[in-house]
Amino acid sequence: MEEKLICITTVKSRIEAEQMLSFLKENGIYAAIQGGVQELYTGDSVSGDKIMVSAAHKEKAQKLLENFSPVETRASDPGKQTTKTQKAVNWILLGIIAAILVFAVILLL
Repeated sequence: MEEKLICITTVKSRIEAEQMLSFLKENGIYAAIQGGVQELYTGDSVSGDKIMVSAAHKEKAQKLLENFSPVETRASDPGKQTTKTQKAVNWILLGIIAAILVFAVILLL
């Protein structure tokens, strides 16, 4: 008979989810991560990752996680991933790429 897994919490990044998963397993609770499709492309989920445990271990897992604080990473807060300098460089590179594309189109005509 298969056990039904239920979501006990959602975390901001895959790294935080892995930390939580490891913590739960160290305490004898099987847990799994359920992410979104976007993880296939970006490696991280914009909407966060769900921590899934069996219904029988729900209360124990929630009690354990009350005092657990995962190490937050830059992936935890997408708004703080780039500095002003990095953004400026990104815009400059985008401009260069656009100029090259326009130049290539003009040469092809």
